[in-house]
Amino acid sequence: MKTGLLPVIVATATLVIGCGREAPPALAPVMAAKVADVAEVNTPGGFLDSIALARDVGYVATGERGGRIRVWAPADREPITFGGYHQAVVDLAFSPSGDLLASLGRHGEGALRLWQPAERAGAKVWAEVASVPMGRCLALRFDGSGTRLAVMCEREVLLLDVATRLETARVPNPHPENMTAFDLAANGTRLLTAGHEGEVAFWDAVTLAPIRRISVSRSRRPGPRPPPGVPPPEVWAVVVALSPDGSRAAAVTIEGTVYVWDVATGAELIVDAHAEASGPPAGSLRFAGDGRLLAPTGDRRGMRLFDVSRKSSRIVASGGKAYHAVAITDDATGFAAITSDLAGGNLSYGVEIWRLPGKPSG
Repeated sequence: MKTGLLPVIVATATLVIGCGREAPPALAPVMAAKVADVAEVNTPGGFLDSIALARDVGYVATGERGGRIRVWAPADREPITFGGYHQAVVDLAFSPSGDLLASLGRHGEGALRLWQPAERAGAKVWAEVASVPMGRCLALRFDGSGTRLAVMCEREVLLLDVATRLETARVPNPHPENMTAFDLAANGTRLLTAGHEGEVAFWDAVTLAPIRRISVSRSRRPGPRPPPGVPPPEVWAVVVALSPDGSRAAAVTIEGTVYVWDVATGAELIVDAHAEASGPPAGSLRFAGDGRLLAPTGDRRGMRLFDVSRKSSRIVASGGKAYHAVAITDDATGFAAITSDLAGGNLSYGVEIWRLPGKPSG
């Protein structure tokens, strides 16, 4: 593995939200700094599927299809490698404190595992402290306190108490098809799910009562409509996010269209659709505490920051390689992205790590 610490500053650009609308007043520049560029993060022949980033950017974890997990600090020369169960690591998540890592393995039936840093014979390790059998599950999310962990499976969402590892609630799938994405608000009050049929559903995460459902199944991509007799494209949400207080929700569809809603009223606050946009990388959507939204660029080669109140966005990171998966810190002040390279006919993966400043004035 090769690590380089790169203080790269990325230029910004203002994007217009929607088609044919006037651009809002210019904002003060928002810049992201690339703090590390890590090459060859996978084991030989390994395929990377998942990534997690601790809130302080002190740890990065990657999960491989063969079951290996690797964790390192950005300045470390070598990662700590562990796991090795014959289950693809489909998702990883650090607790808000950064001292607990959750992994979700899948091979037929799967397992949720919890890991903590430890020292054995003078060497740093990540020790397995719990294993919970799971069904066909896909994604993980800690709440803001780190006391609850939500697990999205194909047909339900499970809420677990982290201390006891016991299930505290089970939310049945409200969608006629399998779920594609979910999020749990940091304050634990709201839950958001998305289904392959093209709907998103808002829930009260305490009472488990449904709040509302909204469809994103209609294509909002600008351009000509399909000719007569040709069915419209299937559209669904690939990634979703809730603001920390659960008052706003966002989604990005398979066409790259970004939506933001007011959860209480269902009002559509932003629709950002572009003719050339593609589906987003996994994990590439997160609200910051101040209400801004970190989302992928339409070409999957960078990230942009939405100011929801001004209905504007700026590109804050951009590069030459497409992002396969993204991990964003809980406060949306940093993110890590998996990239790949096929140099010499050998597939290798890299990780870019970026930091964002606080909310700009202006």
